[in-house]
Amino acid sequence: MIAIFGLVARTKFFPVKMRIQAIQKLSNARSRSAAEQLLKLLDGCDREIQDTVRIGIQSLGVVIVEPAIRQLSRPVPPPQRAAAEALTMVGPTAAPAVAALTLQLGSSVVDLRVAVLSALGAVGSAAACSVENVAGHLSSDHIKEVAAAATALGQIGPAAKSAVPQLIGLVAHRDKVVREAASSAIGKIGPITRVFVPTLIEQLNNDDVGVRVAAAEALGRMGPDASKAVVPLSRYVEHTTRDLRQAVMEALGRIGPASREVESEIAKCLDDRDWGVREAAARATGLSGANDRVTIRRLLNLLQDSRGSVRRSAAEAVGRVGSSAADSAPALVALLSDKYQSIQLAAAKSLGQIGAAAIEQVNGIVTLLSNEDAEIREAAAKALGAIGPNASETAPALIAALNDPEGRVVQSVVGALTQMGASMRGSIPLLVDNLSSNDDRLKLTSLQTLGQLAPHSESAADSIQNCLADRNNTVREAARSALERIHRAAQTAVRR
Repeated sequence: MIAIFGLVARTKFFPVKMRIQAIQKLSNARSRSAAEQLLKLLDGCDREIQDTVRIGIQSLGVVIVEPAIRQLSRPVPPPQRAAAEALTMVGPTAAPAVAALTLQLGSSVVDLRVAVLSALGAVGSAAACSVENVAGHLSSDHIKEVAAAATALGQIGPAAKSAVPQLIGLVAHRDKVVREAASSAIGKIGPITRVFVPTLIEQLNNDDVGVRVAAAEALGRMGPDASKAVVPLSRYVEHTTRDLRQAVMEALGRIGPASREVESEIAKCLDDRDWGVREAAARATGLSGANDRVTIRRLLNLLQDSRGSVRRSAAEAVGRVGSSAADSAPALVALLSDKYQSIQLAAAKSLGQIGAAAIEQVNGIVTLLSNEDAEIREAAAKALGAIGPNASETAPALIAALNDPEGRVVQSVVGALTQMGASMRGSIPLLVDNLSSNDDRLKLTSLQTLGQLAPHSESAADSIQNCLADRNNTVREAARSALERIHRAAQTAVRR
């Protein structure tokens, strides 16, 4: 039967729908013979079914590994390449195939070597034993092969540290794809790369702007370890090439707080004519923890930028800056109705990070508790909690949100009500009303909230006591826990 499904899937005479169904049956079979059929399909499948074949192979996971190893050992390049591609799809699960893959790095067929390098990279750290073999392909005359080798070394991670000197050399490669692969790999390999920071700083002076861009990207991917590069990077904030300006901003942002030393230079790019540079500059401002009023004022201007991604980046940065950006609250509230949900979410989160300084904006935040996106509802609850007792007027809306269908939203609401503390006394009756609900989930979250507010929930003790006879054991346990907390809080108050 497996062979028949394979035949149907390979025969273009049959309707596409029938062929896809045959592939799905092969995937569900999860047998070695089904895996062999899928490998045959991958080797030359037409565009109409290739996505389904790939999904099927991914779903097989470890089942595909042994048949793929056998296919790799047969000296026919197209099926060998298909086997390597299949192993790439299952990633770390293909670890048992590392030896067989490494052997094929000696093939005379470039496309096969590239496929094998991709597979070894997908295996990740388990392919550490192949680092020397993979690094040998960094000197290939074929761009695709060099880039694939660099990418693989980055995916293998810290175990590939011996290849870092070669990767550093590739930052100045003539081809952009190779430069990008090398700079990315350097960042992924980790702390060992910090000793090469001076070498990369020198590359910032290269006559080729593309090399400067790659050097900036590599330094950025090193993160805080590249702090010595902050000043050298800042010299290019007004360079005529936008790619370099953007790469510098991204790097300074990733380096983090050490970049505050060049805050005034970062601020210049907040007004850049290119939106990509402005977006990166906003990120750098937030990640570096900028605190200069002029810088923050420039950042706030980006909350009204014509480009959505810039507005989002600015909103996120304002949150990282925190209370220093208190003046941003009205503009953030305006973004709560932005046409892009990602911007609404960023604005809501930042209002929470600003905290009490956003008190005048609570009405705008409350409206988000009924947003169709659960993540935004969650962020709104957290924002109100961060504002704290001064936002107690929103308690009724928060209590109503305890009935939200998403558990993570409910937990954020419970947290927000708890953060309001003593200011919640007047709203305790609303929580008590929920204890007579037929909805066990609502009763449970209300009891949890009353327990969290134990020092202020003594008036609810009798109603909570009634829940000890509830038919639902979880509700009974929650009531018992809440009463214990209220009792302990009362004893503590007496001792004081």
